Amino acid sequence: MNRTLFTLAVLVTATLMPIYAHAWGREGHRLTALVAQDHLTPTAAENVKWLLGKESMADVAPWADEYKQDHRESASWHFVSVPGVADSYDRMRDCPAPNNNPTTRVRDCVIDRILYFEDVLKYPAVEQTQKTFALKMLIHLMGDLQQPFHNISEGRGGNEVPVIEFGATSCEGRPCNLHSTWDDGLINHRNLNENKYVALLEQEATANDWQKKAAIGTVEDWSNAGHHYAQNAWVAPGTIIGKDYFNKWIPVVDQQLALGGLRLADALNEIFTTSPSTK
Repeated sequence: MNRTLFTLAVLVTATLMPIYAHAWGREGHRLTALVAQDHLTPTAAENVKWLLGKESMADVAPWADEYKQDHRESASWHFVSVPGVADSYDRMRDCPAPNNNPTTRVRDCVIDRILYFEDVLKYPAVEQTQKTFALKMLIHLMGDLQQPFHNISEGRGGNEVPVIEFGATSCEGRPCNLHSTWDDGLINHRNLNENKYVALLEQEATANDWQKKAAIGTVEDWSNAGHHYAQNAWVAPGTIIGKDYFNKWIPVVDQQLALGGLRLADALNEIFTTSPSTK
């Protein structure tokens, strides 16, 4: 297929897709959750087990993408639409109000929803089932926030930017576009099994002191950092994603996967400071 026909075909496909695809694929979300599990305090781990039962954080990490298929109102919780030309997040511009109600306390973007679900988990009077829902959402959305292309509105987060990924125009059942390359393509190209990838992320986190970096800033700051990565990693439609792009950006992919886990663990450790039996 020539470059022009390939580009048109992917653009047509993109118009039929939801506003955004997954942020990190299933494996990316699991990796972030596995890092988080390794950094929970015993008390936080006890609370997580109380809420999730037999499922682990990694088991439920991709769940919110499945949930939104039948709950379309939750789709906008997964990203924030910062314009490509903007330097930083503006809540009133980039995080829409549900039902166009400007006075609502919680708006519909990943930043507001992370803060909201953290509050749900903190509040003692909330029922266990509601807290379980909030925890599952928080596990997923904290990962979403770290995927750079969930922090930029340009080309629907890169979904409208067709690419040739490592020589292929067919990407194993997913669209070959810039967003999908960051969700899955770069991670898959590492060709590591899950245990080895988590071990690599932990080694890199230690070597680069990412635990310290994870603790700095706010949710808005982390979104702005992702937005800047997306601006710099942007490519023109039809670009060949190959070895050079991979070598340049896989360190950022690894960093963002690890930071998502470390930041999630920090949030849960701060929220869960007493045994669930005392709640």
